[in-house]
Amino acid sequence: MTPTSPPEPNRQHPSNEGSGSRPRRRLARLFGDNPSSGGFARLGSFLFWGVAPLLIGLWLAQNLIPQPAVGVVRLYGDIYWESADFVMLQLEEVRADPSIKAVVVQLDSPGGEVATSQQMYMEFQTLRRQMPVVGCIESIAASGAYYAAMGTDPVYARPSSTVGNVGVWGYIPPDLGVNDVILASGPFKLTASSRDEFLRSIEGIRLEFLETVFSQRGDRMKLSRVELSQGLAYAGRDAQRLGLIDHVGSETDALRTAAQQAGIAHYRVVDMAVRVIENLTEDGESAELEPWVGAADPATGKRILPPGAYLLYDMQLGGAP
Repeated sequence: MTPTSPPEPNRQHPSNEGSGSRPRRRLARLFGDNPSSGGFARLGSFLFWGVAPLLIGLWLAQNLIPQPAVGVVRLYGDIYWESADFVMLQLEEVRADPSIKAVVVQLDSPGGEVATSQQMYMEFQTLRRQMPVVGCIESIAASGAYYAAMGTDPVYARPSSTVGNVGVWGYIPPDLGVNDVILASGPFKLTASSRDEFLRSIEGIRLEFLETVFSQRGDRMKLSRVELSQGLAYAGRDAQRLGLIDHVGSETDALRTAAQQAGIAHYRVVDMAVRVIENLTEDGESAELEPWVGAADPATGKRILPPGAYLLYDMQLGGAP
């Protein structure tokens, strides 16, 4: 028979301590074996001096460093000197705000005066040397407004937006003769132009418009210069197919593209037109635009345009000089 060994009186069974005590022991070993020795006090100091500065820095970054922004500049209605001034004020606000890293130009315009439309194109081109400038056409960007849109890249439009109408037109100055009442120092002093000179001016503006489009659209254009110079307007979906615009999409798509070009992932959107109006209101100035001399009649849509050349898509052309 195998003798039975007596039980060991001092052997202890494994402890049933909860798992919560294990992290406590690890922390105690890290900051001192004895909790009463100040180890946990050192833990508090570590949390205060190590974590608190990170939290404070995060708070300062969110509140003192402005979040990157994409500005929205609006070109609405007929293009003439005062509407252009309103756009210029928006561009000044863009340049004055270092948080704005890109711009989306919202266009909803049938065009207007030649020189003012060209000015808008050149201003957008200048801004593009500083930051991304993306175009977004709402219901219409025709004639001079499409000219202005060539200062942006890429260009978005809605599926049914009216796009294009490349060309120029105008009223020939009337023949005014010198008589006993009206005197002039030269035969064209009263009109500043002759019929032949006016036709040459029209042709020069037409060629400049065409070359501006092809210089900016390049290989994306699927129309020839002869086809484009016919002056047709296209729906947005057709304009994309023919290369007049880049994408069919919304303002949100344009904002996302502008942010991507600027290299920013998290951004806010700033409406520059609202900011300009708020600033003018604070200064006691009126934010309303004076009506253009060639503005369409609200009831009939007809215009009374003075003699001259225009980059204007006029659906109800019926005015007379």
